[in-house]
Amino acid sequence: MKVVFIADFLRGDNSGGAELNDSTLVEFLITNNYLFKAVRSHEVTSDFIKDNKEKVFIVSNFANLSTHVKALLYQKCKYIIYEHDYKFMRCRNPVFFPEFKSPFDEFTNLNFFRGAHRLVCLSKLHKDIFELNTDIENIENIRCSLYSEEQLELLGTLNKKEKTKEYAVIKSSDPRKRTQDAIQFCVQNKLDYEVISAKDNNEFLTLLNEFKNLVFMAGHPEPTPRTIMEAKMLNINVISQKRLIGISYEDWFSLNGDALIKEVRDMRESAFNMFKRLIESD
Repeated sequence: MKVVFIADFLRGDNSGGAELNDSTLVEFLITNNYLFKAVRSHEVTSDFIKDNKEKVFIVSNFANLSTHVKALLYQKCKYIIYEHDYKFMRCRNPVFFPEFKSPFDEFTNLNFFRGAHRLVCLSKLHKDIFELNTDIENIENIRCSLYSEEQLELLGTLNKKEKTKEYAVIKSSDPRKRTQDAIQFCVQNKLDYEVISAKDNNEFLTLLNEFKNLVFMAGHPEPTPRTIMEAKMLNINVISQKRLIGISYEDWFSLNGDALIKEVRDMRESAFNMFKRLIESD
C-alpha cells in the first residue's frame, strides 16, 4: 500500500518542530517503501485526489488544504490525520477557554476529523483535549515527538559536555511561544539569561547545550514541545508551566539525558509500528 503524505510545509521550507517531526515519519515511509509522494497541502488538487484515491493519505498540518479536497478525502479515501495542534477549533488554541473547553462557535473541521481512519495525537493532554471537546473516538497517542537517529545521536553526544551559561530563552516570532514573557520572568527574578536562536536545528541544539536552564513560557497547551524534550535530553533544567506542557502528563517525563534518549528511541519505534499497522489495516 502506497502513502501520500500531506503537510502545509515540508522539511526545507522551514525548521519548525512540526516539520522536523514530520520529516522523521517521511523517512520511515521512504525506508519501508511506503511513500508514493510527499506534497504541500496548497498543491493538492481535486484531480490529484481522484487519481490517487486508492492510496493511503497521511495528513499532517492542513491549514492550506482546500475545503473541496478535504471533502473528497472524507468521501473517497482512507486517510490518517497526524495532528500537531487543535485544528478542531478556529483559533487552534484551547488556552483561551476555561478547562480547555471550546465554545460551539469555535468548532471547525469536525467531519474531517471524524472521517479519518485514525487521528494520531502527540501526548495524553493532546488526546484528552480532543476527547473533551469532540465525539471522536478513534484516537491514538504516540506520547512524544519523533526524532531521527541522527538527531538522537547528536543529543547523546552534546549532553556529555559542560554547561557554562545559566538561563536560555528561545527567540521566536510565534506569539504562542511567549518570548517576551520569558524575558520578563528572567528580569523579574534577576536571572542571568540570554535570548538564543539559530536557523539550523543542529546549530540550535549546540547553542542550547551551553545552558544549565531553559525558561519556556507556553502560550497554548503544547502537545509535545520539541524544545523541552531536547532540553531534557541535554540534561537542562526546564522552567515552564507544567499544566500547559503535554509531555508532562506522560509517565516518562521524569527521565533526562541518556535515559530519556533511550525512551524516545523506543517510543519512536512503537509509533512507527503503529503507523505501519494503520497503513496496512482495512
